[in-house]
Amino acid sequence: MPGRANKPVSPHMIARPPSKHRGAKLGIVRLDGRTLEARLLRYTRQALLDHLGPNPTVPQLAIVERIAWLELKCAMFDKRTAEGTFTKADNVVFLAVIGSLRRLYKELGLEKPGPKFSELLPKRRGGRPPGPKRAKQ
Repeated sequence: MPGRANKPVSPHMIARPPSKHRGAKLGIVRLDGRTLEARLLRYTRQALLDHLGPNPTVPQLAIVERIAWLELKCAMFDKRTAEGTFTKADNVVFLAVIGSLRRLYKELGLEKPGPKFSELLPKRRGGRPPGPKRAKQ
């Protein structure tokens, strides 16, 4: 995306080739981009970045990444609920995830930032906003 640094904010965003050794994991979760889970992550990230506008800060990018993963966790719990395999232990974790999401969304800001005042003024030739209209004589 234009205007963003090429460095990943989270280790989950690092794309590494799969290991040739069976069972060799680096502790970094990788999802195949075609799975439903990976598409949900991608959609959540993009929706939040669109909400933040063109120039999110590095802390905002980190919060977006955390929110995306927690939303995925919530979706997995929703699936368990629909299948009827939701347990009491799942409920405890689910409520903790919901609380974390609430705090992260509050930190990120739920309201979409409005345009700057200078962007609201119509442009005139020469780059200045138009002055007051003069009465015809």
